[in-house]
Amino acid sequence: MKEKLMSQAELMAWEVQARRWLVLGLVGVVMGVFGIGWMTLQISYSMLKKSEVMQIAFERIIGDDRVVRELGAPVGLGWAVTGELEEQDKGGTARLEFTLQGSKRRAVVTLRAEKVGGGVWKYLLLEVKGAGGETISCADGVAEGLGKN
Repeated sequence: MKEKLMSQAELMAWEVQARRWLVLGLVGVVMGVFGIGWMTLQISYSMLKKSEVMQIAFERIIGDDRVVRELGAPVGLGWAVTGELEEQDKGGTARLEFTLQGSKRRAVVTLRAEKVGGGVWKYLLLEVKGAGGETISCADGVAEGLGKN
């Protein structure tokens, strides 16, 4: 049985088709890798945002009139949350940084907290740094001392 060899035109057409499939395959792999990375980031950010320390900090921040005046109402959480959270039944630590978005401007929040006896979070550092350069502290003892304006 004799096989017919491809002509030059058929060989070039086959090569063009093979290159298209190779490029499509590579694009698919790259998009898959980025998709998995995006999904992983989204899940980790979501878990940090739903943590108890984050929820209490956000309520404390938006309850401070100075922050609302600086950023403009309504104030919402940004997309990314970075840092570390180690939480156990009897203790824990949190070192987080996240953004807030108000109607006027954005701000970066730096949070340092410890979970003390009884499962209560003590906020050692809770600073809101607005784009205007003003730093507003909402940490334990600070807001109460100022009368929460």
